[in-house]
Formats: sequence, structure tokens, C-alpha cells
Amino acid sequence: MTNNHAPEDADTATLSVEETQPPVPSKRRLESRRRILAAARQLFVERGYHGTRPQDISKAAGVGHGTFYLHFADKLECFLAFAEEASAELEKFAEEHHSDVHSLEEGIREVLKAVFEYSEENPGVLAAALTDINVLAVDETDKVMPVDRWAEQWASTIQEWADKGVVAPDTDPMFAGHVLVGMIRQGGAYAYRVGLEPEETLEKLTRSIVRSLTTTP
Repeated sequence: MTNNHAPEDADTATLSVEETQPPVPSKRRLESRRRILAAARQLFVERGYHGTRPQDISKAAGVGHGTFYLHFADKLECFLAFAEEASAELEKFAEEHHSDVHSLEEGIREVLKAVFEYSEENPGVLAAALTDINVLAVDETDKVMPVDRWAEQWASTIQEWADKGVVAPDTDPMFAGHVLVGMIRQGGAYAYRVGLEPEETLEKLTRSIVRSLTTTP
């Protein structure tokens, strides 16, 4: 017996799938977003978050002010997109350095090398991307900030070594991850102010971090 409804049912199913699929962004839309993010990156580095306005970003990107809001709800959303991009770049650097390490100290040193290398190739980007949430918007505490993502990456590394029995057993990986981010930011800032050589800074930070993770009372 022939099923005369099969083709119609198939067409309906196809239409249903097509209707539920999100539209693919046009090349023009993708290009305008890329230009906005590139301009935002430059301005956030040069002027900081509060010194940058959406209209400044639009002007630097060469797009209409309304185009900015086609891509981002507000400046904070644009900043988070920039910061996420920078975080992904840094994560890639770190993965390349961390691919073949055999000890906690070696692993930490290699990740720090990646941080230094990224900072040298992208001056000011990391400092801008890691701006604290409290500086940006007090009411936006539900947002996941890049500094939190970086701390989570450190926490994952710490947990790996904890599972191997290298890290002190009473270490809280997530808490330690946030502490390490603070050590790197403040230690790096101090080293820059007093003119420490990069290699000396790297060694001092590595030793400080290793001791904080392996020393037990």
C-alpha cells in the first residue's frame, strides 16, 4: 500500500529543521564584528575600560554607532568578548608550553613563560583583559570574568598535580588558583617597577608558587 503522505511529511520535517536552525551570520556581519573587536582591543589597552566609550569603538572600527549595538548589548558585553578572545589566546600559548612537562616546578615555569611571551607579543592586552569585575560594573557580579577563567585553568593544573600526590593534600585547587593569579599580577607589577630581568622574575615567581603549593604546616 502506497503512503501518499510520506513526501508531505518529509517536507514538513525538513521545514521544521530549517526553521529551528539559527541564521548563519553574513560575511559582512562577521567582518564588522571583527573590526569592532579589533578597535575595542586597541582602545581598552590604550585608555582602559572607563576611558573607552562605545562611540569611540565604532569610530575607530569605521562603522556606524548603531552597528555596535547590532553585535553587543553594551560596552561591558563588548569588553567581555575582547577579554574572552585574549583569554583563549593565552590558553593556547599555555597549552603549547605545557604539553611536555615532568614536574610541578617545570609545569609552572612553562606556563609562566607562556604568560611572559604572550605579554611581550601583545603589550598591555593581558593587563586590560584581567581588569577586576568590581572596577567594571558593581551590578554585574554574575558575569564570568577572564580572571576567573584564568584561575580555573590554574586550578585544573593544580588538581592534576594533587592527584599525583605532589601538591599539599590540604590545598583547595580553586582557591589556590585565584591566589596564584594574584601572585602573578602583583609579582609581575613589582618586578616591572623595580626593573627585574624577565628571567629573574620567572624564577622568583616559580619558586614562590611551588613553595606555596607543596609546603605543609
